[in-house]
Amino acid sequence: MRRKTLVPLLLAAFSLAVLAVPACAAGAGETSLSMPVRGVWMHPGFFGPDKAKAVEKMRTTLDEYARAGIDTLIMLVKNTSGHVYFTSEIGVPDGNYNWDFFGTFLDEARKRKMTVHPWFCVFPESAILGQVRQHPEWLIAGPNREMVGAVNPALPAVREYEISLMLEVVRRYDVDWVHLDYIRFPCEPDEPYFSFDRETLRLFKEDTAIDMAAVKARDTGNMAWNAWLRWNTDRVTVFVRELRAALKASGKRVKISAAVFPDSVNARVMIGQDWAAWAREGLVDMLNPMLYSNDAARFKALAAEAVAIGKGRTLVCPGIGIGTSHNQNTPEGMIEQMKISKTLRADGVVYFSSSSLGQPFLDALKALK
Repeated sequence: MRRKTLVPLLLAAFSLAVLAVPACAAGAGETSLSMPVRGVWMHPGFFGPDKAKAVEKMRTTLDEYARAGIDTLIMLVKNTSGHVYFTSEIGVPDGNYNWDFFGTFLDEARKRKMTVHPWFCVFPESAILGQVRQHPEWLIAGPNREMVGAVNPALPAVREYEISLMLEVVRRYDVDWVHLDYIRFPCEPDEPYFSFDRETLRLFKEDTAIDMAAVKARDTGNMAWNAWLRWNTDRVTVFVRELRAALKASGKRVKISAAVFPDSVNARVMIGQDWAAWAREGLVDMLNPMLYSNDAARFKALAAEAVAIGKGRTLVCPGIGIGTSHNQNTPEGMIEQMKISKTLRADGVVYFSSSSLGQPFLDALKALK
């Protein structure tokens, strides 16, 4: 082929190659951070108990979120005290909300075609309300019989009660998801903090033939102690498995999302939260590791681990801390963590939380659309 003919052909091929380069690789990546999920954790207290004022704020907030590309709303329906924010015959409502907060919020979200995950703080019951008050034996009792304001995942009756609240929401409302938070043992006053009540020790002995009262060396050099750690961790997984089965039996196609601690290895041992196993077993449909840090390198390392765990099994949408007990972010830091998440091929991100996702952050999100 002659040189005269070859040069125009090469130029044409080069032009086509440039056109074929994805926008993010051609320098437009600064504003191309679209992902399937852009969500936010939300609390009823953000809107307040006065219905008229709350509805007005719901409308202005959700309109603003829509302009910022937010499509997923994780709304609290059971808090750490045990109060609920939906119409319930089982749970105890927050007395300040004498109207159907969740139903009203769900209607407003649906008008904007937003996905809603009703958010349960599963095992904390610090106010000891309703059925929990009737069953103090459900509460976790530490090694010295001290008690904390959380119920014990090792007890079948506890698991049944907490699942009944979720099934009630599924029956009453047209929801596609259930969101699990505090799906673990307490991390205070110590890690691990499993229950040493009589019934738990009986169940453990029944399953393992080990009498915990006779175990003196409570460290990981002791095989009996290792069995205790693993058994308690398995009880939390049993809860997720039982919830999965109960949702399937309801006849509705409801998926499960879960807010989980950042490091899957430490979470499994220290708080009984084996979320890597939940992904492997197909028990959850979305994982939201709470990566609340301003340290981009640390965020990237843990996000990469989570994406690898979930790959081909479940959606992974890292939680970005805007204003938390662990960090106070900036709009620039939020965008950087979004870029990291997209580069790692995460399925989206979720911001914590509505109370700190103020105008500078929303403006930064709008600029990305």
